[in-house]
Amino acid sequence: DARAAMIDAAERLVAERGLAALTLRDVQTEAGQANKSAAQYHFGSREGLLAAVVESRMRPAGERRRELLDTIDLDANPPTMRALVEALVLPLAEQTIYREGTLYARFLVQSIFDPAMSSTIRDHMQAESFREVQRRIVAASSLPAEIAELRAGTLTVLTVVTFATWEGRVDSRERAHVIVADLIESSLGALSAPAAQIRHAVRRVCFRNCRGTQPLQAQSSKRPHQPPAG
Repeated sequence: DARAAMIDAAERLVAERGLAALTLRDVQTEAGQANKSAAQYHFGSREGLLAAVVESRMRPAGERRRELLDTIDLDANPPTMRALVEALVLPLAEQTIYREGTLYARFLVQSIFDPAMSSTIRDHMQAESFREVQRRIVAASSLPAEIAELRAGTLTVLTVVTFATWEGRVDSRERAHVIVADLIESSLGALSAPAAQIRHAVRRVCFRNCRGTQPLQAQSSKRPHQPPAG
């Protein structure tokens, strides 16, 4: 229908051109809508249209994640980290690289770093099923809670970026299976890497990147560089 066509068109335009280039007129043209007020009628505004794109993809992902969590709860044994990571990754995979013609992961990448859209994306990414699986990952981890929370958040971004990278380039379901399986294994590796090495890694990062730098206040007191005369 017209509403679904415009949602698909908006997703495609943002993924290909960026969020700043999106207009209701372009969406209507891309969706083949002759009625110039169609987008206004269905969504009310540009922001309403963008929220509808996110909702149309995140709602089924949230429902699927809830199903996976309910299945985990049926087992009398404590949940495995693998099952929890699968509950994090698989629902988004099903809405991206397993859907032919989708551009949703690229839409997310374009939107997630845009100040105008970050709150909308954050609200949907922090839906109850999403927050719950992250909480369970942290609780199941042997790492300190602060490190486990940091890694769970990093894996969320890694998942989105990975699917955006491969979206539209996967030529078979078998290839998609490999990509998703490798992402899950990589996530498990990140979650199991010992925290004891972090302090040493921090020192190395600072040593390699902080040499020769000065406090911001000292830097700001310098005169700006003047170009040579003539």
